[in-house]
Amino acid sequence: MRKLGVLLVLLLLSWEGYAQQAPQYTQYIFNELIINPAYAGSKEIINANLTHRSQWVGIEGAPTTQTFSVDGSSRSGLLGFGLNAMNDELGAQRQMGLHGNLAVRLRMSETAKLALGFAAGLAQYTLDGSKLNTGNTRPDQAINPGKVSELMPDFRIGAFFNTERFYTGLSVANLVNTGGDNPEVTMPNRHYFLSAGYVMDLSSTLIFKPSFLVKEDFNSPTSLDLNAFFLLGERIWLGGSYRTAVKVHNNFSDEYELDRRNAWAAIAQLYVTPKLRLGYSYDVSLN
Repeated sequence: MRKLGVLLVLLLLSWEGYAQQAPQYTQYIFNELIINPAYAGSKEIINANLTHRSQWVGIEGAPTTQTFSVDGSSRSGLLGFGLNAMNDELGAQRQMGLHGNLAVRLRMSETAKLALGFAAGLAQYTLDGSKLNTGNTRPDQAINPGKVSELMPDFRIGAFFNTERFYTGLSVANLVNTGGDNPEVTMPNRHYFLSAGYVMDLSSTLIFKPSFLVKEDFNSPTSLDLNAFFLLGERIWLGGSYRTAVKVHNNFSDEYELDRRNAWAAIAQLYVTPKLRLGYSYDVSLN
């Protein structure tokens, strides 16, 4: 009964998650391509990133997310291009996506550039009924015992402005969020991302980088991440993030408890070589 109860809770959360929230990320701070297509080519080098995230470790059916991205720019720096793939699993639900990114980077001054980006790709949403074990000896007619999948086109747009010290970005994901042919498969809502950050020198060997990220879908509480990082000797990034929910609008149920969405994360990244960086993050819910 305990396993059944945990499974039912996970399924309820999964429906809410897929109907209202995109996959959760923590390491986006070091790779905004996964949330903003206009970020492509901003480093003006070939930049590849691979991440894995496990939530609610130890609970069967808990969410896991993997992402891969690579981006670069043309020789002139006027065009940025990239490719990113994502796999997100939660209980019996799975979402996979593959997107190509293209950004036009306009030089605003000697050190400032404004990029307008677009991403197009495919997203597959799957519900595996074989994982929905209710414990009954008779099959539940309301549950499809096999896999049900929906393949949908997916588009994203974004803008990204950066100088040597400051950056800000605005993007929209899931532009095509109409339902498919299978009512069992739930599509995510359209999501909006707003981010900004600044880099300042505290000394010759210490750099400070504060930043924030706002996630909004206008159907649930607004998500706000506040981040602060230090770069030590150009080798080690150390910092943390505080995630909370903010009541910006009233387009969500009164059943939402904002304080239950508070969490913090500790993040560290090490430059093993000038071209290779390894990172680890650990999130803790505060409820």
